[in-house]
Amino acid sequence: MSVEELSKLSLAETMVTTRAGAARARAAPSQDTQQSASSSEASSPTPSLIVSTNGLQYDVSEFDGDLRKRAKRGLIYEDNDIEMKFCEATEDDPKKYLFHLADDITVAMNGGNTPKCSCGANEDGRACKHIFWMLGQLTSQVQKTQPLQLAKDGSTVRDTRPAELIKKYGFETIAGHLDWPLLEEELPEEEDMVDEIANMLSVFEPTDDLPADFKSDETRDLSSRKYQEFKDLIADHAKKNNGLYIQLQGIIDRAFRARVFFAKIDHRIDRAFDAFQEYIAKGPTRTNAAQVDVKNCANRLKGLVQTIAEYYHEQIEEHPDPEDLATRAGKALLDILDGVADRDFDAYENITWSSEHPTDPKDRNLFVFLIYARPEDEGLFVLDTLQGLPQDGVIRHHWALIQGILEKLNRSNLWTPQEYMDAFRTLYPETRKRAASETGGSSAKRPMQ
Repeated sequence: MSVEELSKLSLAETMVTTRAGAARARAAPSQDTQQSASSSEASSPTPSLIVSTNGLQYDVSEFDGDLRKRAKRGLIYEDNDIEMKFCEATEDDPKKYLFHLADDITVAMNGGNTPKCSCGANEDGRACKHIFWMLGQLTSQVQKTQPLQLAKDGSTVRDTRPAELIKKYGFETIAGHLDWPLLEEELPEEEDMVDEIANMLSVFEPTDDLPADFKSDETRDLSSRKYQEFKDLIADHAKKNNGLYIQLQGIIDRAFRARVFFAKIDHRIDRAFDAFQEYIAKGPTRTNAAQVDVKNCANRLKGLVQTIAEYYHEQIEEHPDPEDLATRAGKALLDILDGVADRDFDAYENITWSSEHPTDPKDRNLFVFLIYARPEDEGLFVLDTLQGLPQDGVIRHHWALIQGILEKLNRSNLWTPQEYMDAFRTLYPETRKRAASETGGSSAKRPMQ
């Protein structure tokens, strides 16, 4: 047996002993064994079989010492600082898989080509540590039955090309199992990325700001300013590591953001009506500094209608469930209309806190202000926005609310304008028969007093 063969044998025995019976090997080692092991380690510091962090054995017996060191640094994670930032697949034919690692390193794998790494160390048919790391990751779930033969250039693992492994098991499946951020759409420009991060993080804004409010530079309270600084910190890291941005998109997805957005809208609707009721009951007070009278409440509600419309049209193209988005938007709009229909009364009729009050009927009645006496250039309150939504989900989930609104519109003290009723029934034609049977024919409008 040659010195080289003896060295290899000693290394193999050391490896097996270390993995299977380290305690027995340490119990009573002979001096000759220790000297032999030390001599072997000095001549070939990396064994012919490398046991990865995942417990898999890789056959590197055909590698020279330098290439074995590279393979070991890639396969044993404690020996490297390699980290996946994100991965993506191109639309090339054959498809190319790109793996973006820390330190701006990119490993490319496609078809029958040898993997390429941007680090530049994989020259002359010799893979770098990044490619070996990738191979270790892609084979991490292989059954631990026998050693996996690695090609020197990283082109195959047990005669199978990496791209074939990815195609066989599915890119999304592999990325999901290994917790790799997967880029599924083109990354935005930095400015747009920062804007989108603000949209995402607005869901947790401590004062319940909507996305547009959160991105405003207006003076905020301390908690909002601190959260704004937190957003800026996250954005700075995401610009340097796009994987963080992709992970944020996965966690704070569009469906979740829509649920939070409309929950905040619902809260604002309630606050507008509550503030209006408080103003009627108490008048302008220190606790009711906003003085939400008829006009101010109407303007708040019109602002909410506009906010809902803008959000819907901004989100609809990329929302994963367009019908759900339309249903949530429709429900919020119907809630506003329902609340207005409930407030067809003279807000100042029974007040005791002041002897002075508006004389114009529209400034005394929220329903009149928004529906009966609306300016012609403003369109139909709520209905114009509802007409821009698909109604299938709205009708299916909120039919009782629609019927309730129709009943309130029919019994309005000042009668709902015919134009408004026609638009409502056109939007919800199922209400036509019921409306006709309940009214028993047409009636003249009662003029405003």
